[in-house]
Amino acid sequence: VSAEAVYAHSLGWRIAMPSNAADAVGLLRAALRGHDPTIFLEHRALLDTPVSRRPYPGDDYAIEFGQANIVQTGNALTIVTWGEMLHRCLEAAQSFGDQIEIIDLRTISPWDKDTVVSSLRKTGKCLIAHEDTRTVGFGAEISATLTEACFASLDAPIKRLTTKDLPIPYNPSLMAEVIPTVADLAAEMENLLSW
Repeated sequence: VSAEAVYAHSLGWRIAMPSNAADAVGLLRAALRGHDPTIFLEHRALLDTPVSRRPYPGDDYAIEFGQANIVQTGNALTIVTWGEMLHRCLEAAQSFGDQIEIIDLRTISPWDKDTVVSSLRKTGKCLIAHEDTRTVGFGAEISATLTEACFASLDAPIKRLTTKDLPIPYNPSLMAEVIPTVADLAAEMENLLSW
């Protein structure tokens, strides 16, 4: 199970969870230049894979913590995600055209509330997708914040698609049974779009 929520509960620590090599470079450089302790979480499924590869962004490239990336713009549904789950969300959203806006948080502590709130106010619907457990996962914190900030803008309930509350198996076939798949994500996107 991904442990970002456990670390987010430790006040004073910055937490990075990049989805690609360029973001990893930028966040690591910002962490090294900063004065706060940082926990850097790298997903093993992203190590030297085609979806995570990027050209080297240069020796001065840095990404400010708490600055999300709008990876895909859309007008009917906001997807909030991070780490490897971003790539599953991008694949799942391919058949929905310009309806889906996908936000890669990049950092969990701090997380970019302003970008997410602005997107949700535009689309009126939100799906939070991550690999941590549903119970006490970081998506619950995001959902609570969005409910407080955007309740009057909501056209559907804020949904979470997460790993099931089970121990994570190491067998790839069994792992696919507990972690949200591209098909799971596409089905939830379609459900929210038709709400």
